[in-house]
Amino acid sequence: MSPKFSLQNVLDLRHGKVELLEIELGKLLSNHQQTQALLASLQGHQASLLDQLSAALSGEIDLVKMSLLRLNVLQVGKHIDMVLLELKKQTKEIEAKRAETVKAKQAEETLETLKRNRHEIYLAEQLQIEAQTLDDIYIARAFHNQQQGA
Repeated sequence: MSPKFSLQNVLDLRHGKVELLEIELGKLLSNHQQTQALLASLQGHQASLLDQLSAALSGEIDLVKMSLLRLNVLQVGKHIDMVLLELKKQTKEIEAKRAETVKAKQAEETLETLKRNRHEIYLAEQLQIEAQTLDDIYIARAFHNQQQGA
């Protein structure tokens, strides 16, 4: 039976941290996708408003309607700018979380490597003990046979 890895508690802690960071990263990515969808929707709405404004310029000109369309286009433009700033902020948060996750995974992998190395050393020691035991048995038999023959 293999001995218990002395740093198993630390390894379990680091594994839990990696899982938590991966969940947080997933949430950030999901929010980012939702914000991108909002941006696409706003840009589509802005294009629709610009088409309506263009149509209002042809034919009979209604200044009130054109003024309202223009205000709507400006408001949607400001909202788009706010969403773009939010996207940049989210991108920075995602990159920071991704770097933190990679660092945590590397720390976990370091302990995993130590655990594997310790297990390999244990197996080598067991093989050496087994070989020594077999040598002792063979020597004892030979000595016993020698005593019997003499």
